[in-house]
Amino acid sequence: MIPKSGVALGAFPKVEFFIGGGGDKGDWITNVTRATGIMGDVRDYREGSSSGITCYYYGHEDQDLVLSMIKGNWRSGAFKSIRLTGHSWGGQVVMDLTQDLFHASIPVDELITLDPVSMFPFSKVIAGKWVNVYCKQSIMDNTIGAVPVIGNAVSALTSWVGQAGEDTNSSDYIANVGGQLGSENGAHNIEMNVTHADAMHMYKKARAEMTNAPLNPKAIGIR
Repeated sequence: MIPKSGVALGAFPKVEFFIGGGGDKGDWITNVTRATGIMGDVRDYREGSSSGITCYYYGHEDQDLVLSMIKGNWRSGAFKSIRLTGHSWGGQVVMDLTQDLFHASIPVDELITLDPVSMFPFSKVIAGKWVNVYCKQSIMDNTIGAVPVIGNAVSALTSWVGQAGEDTNSSDYIANVGGQLGSENGAHNIEMNVTHADAMHMYKKARAEMTNAPLNPKAIGIR
C-alpha cells in the first residue's frame, strides 16, 4: 500500500512529489475558499497509471517539510530516485527544491513544472531532465506582463477584461496576478492552449514528452 500521509514507510526507491499551487491543499487561501485538490488528482492519476513508484502530495506551503523529508530519506537510503512535479506556485517551489537538493548533492532525476507562477524571475535549475509545460500567453503577458509586480497586475487586468472566450477562466486571471513564468531557460518547454487550472492535461503532456527532454550532465554528475 502506498503511503499518503507524507511519512516514508520502509524503502520506496523511486518517488515523485506533487506540489500544489495557491488554494490547492492547505494554504491561507483555503481558509476562505474550498481547497481545489488539483495536484491531488494528478497524484492519483500517476498512482493509478504507473507501477514501481511512490507518490506524495503536498501544497506549496509545505516546501520546508518536503525538503527535510527528502534529505532524511536520501541519507537513510529509502529514496534512490527523486521526481518533483509542481503546478502554479508549486512550480516555483519544485524549482527551489531542485536547487536546494542540488547544493546538497541530491540529484532530482525528473522535474516537471506545470504553468509555474512566481512574482519574480527565477535563476537556473539543474535537474536530470526538466519538462516545463506552460499555458499559451498573450502579447501582453510576454511584454508588460514580464515586468515583476506591476506588469503582473496590468496583464491580469487585461486577462480579466478579455475572459469572454471559452478557453479562459478565473484561474488564468489568478495566474497572471501571480506572474506566469512561461518558457524557461534550460527546460524542455511545451506550450499548450489550456487553462491554468488544467494541470491534468499538462501533466499527461509532460510525461509523454519526458523521453524527448535532454539530460543535464551536471545533475547526473552529482551522483
